[in-house]
Amino acid sequence: MMKCMRLKVVIVIVLCLCIAGCAGVQRKFARKKQQEEKTPPIITTYDYPIEQRVEELYKKRFLFWKSWQGELIDRMDDTYKKRTECYNELMQNLLEMRKYLNDEKCKELEGFITEIKLVGPVVKKMDLRGSEKHRVAQVLEKTKRLIDKKFSYSKVKDSLELRK
Repeated sequence: MMKCMRLKVVIVIVLCLCIAGCAGVQRKFARKKQQEEKTPPIITTYDYPIEQRVEELYKKRFLFWKSWQGELIDRMDDTYKKRTECYNELMQNLLEMRKYLNDEKCKELEGFITEIKLVGPVVKKMDLRGSEKHRVAQVLEKTKRLIDKKFSYSKVKDSLELRK
């Protein structure tokens, strides 16, 4: 009887060890990998002259305006959300372009901005009729062509200054 009892105890212990395993013991005594010290990144900043920054900012805004206005012309048949997004982006970039021009060129650009603002409510309408789409697309194409001709970087590079 005693042997039978010991055998049962041994079997229970072996089963408990098999089920529980020794993973906890292995984790406890396993060597941890040593952390390599990472060198911090080296960041160098440069102060560019204000003239160079103004030129780069104007070029960037001009390029963004041109692509947004082109996209709006192409998407006149799309949903009003997409038209509104394109319109808002092109206006934002036009207004940013205005910041970098001197007074004379700024007034000249202002005429185009007001012309585009006049078609803004039509662009933002939910339902556009075919005639409205056509008229707005014509106005946008005309202003895009004229602004591209008169306000490209090569035409205004002598008129750039940072206005506040």
